[in-house]
Amino acid sequence: MVSIVNRVRPIFFIAAIIFAASCGYLVAQTNTEKELEASSTEHMREELGVNPVTSPSIASLLKDLENFRPVPLRTIETANREASFSNRLQTALHFGSLVADGFMLTIAERPQDIQDIGRELIRQSRSLGVGNRLAKRSKSLLELSDKGDWLGMREELVKTQADVEESMMELHDEEMAHMVSLGGWLRGFQLGAVSTDERYSPAKADTLSRVDVIDYFLDRLETLNPRLKATEMVTEFTGRIKKIRLVLVETQGATPTPEQVVKLRKLADEAEQIATTKVGGDGQLLR
Repeated sequence: MVSIVNRVRPIFFIAAIIFAASCGYLVAQTNTEKELEASSTEHMREELGVNPVTSPSIASLLKDLENFRPVPLRTIETANREASFSNRLQTALHFGSLVADGFMLTIAERPQDIQDIGRELIRQSRSLGVGNRLAKRSKSLLELSDKGDWLGMREELVKTQADVEESMMELHDEEMAHMVSLGGWLRGFQLGAVSTDERYSPAKADTLSRVDVIDYFLDRLETLNPRLKATEMVTEFTGRIKKIRLVLVETQGATPTPEQVVKLRKLADEAEQIATTKVGGDGQLLR
């Protein structure tokens, strides 16, 4: 509105002053509304246990994946992207996994695969009840893929994850908001462990050593509904995450050795397999 006032000719100076005064009131009112909305959103985030102090940044976690080159494409290609589940927990974990796969595929510069991921993200988001919010993101991802804008695609995937989190908060779906992030972290960790095992380097091994992130997600798993937490699927899944933590704690802050990376890879593979195994009505794994 200020730009409009600046273009008013001197002959309308008095009218401009009156207009500017009214604009100032409207801007102040708008700013107040925005502050209230931001405060409400921040309060909701705190209620859900999502805040900058306790939650790992999804942008930071995805950026860590850039260290894992060459990309373990065989692991990504053998995954069932179109997997569907009868429960929201596994759907949320799978959604996060797809985001991590998409990020790694931008590093490998695989446009067709990224387009497939984008379409699948739309389908999975509908299962989570946030499809409308994600439709534009997926369309943008497809357009960026056509242009070969790899950096833009990575940024769009980060925004996709953030949109899902915000949508879950609006639905007051605390548990699934965290599970989407957990699914993304686990898949990224698994791919990172595969990459490090196949071509070891201390730098890549160090990137796996985020015990603080594991502690955060273990804490989130503890907040699941007691009945859900008691199921075979969640019990075994949580058990594998705890074992990953134990291996990292054994390093006592040192860089994981090649032998320890092998253990981490095996445990991450097992956790991902549990996350994608069909379950029965009582949460038992249908192996």
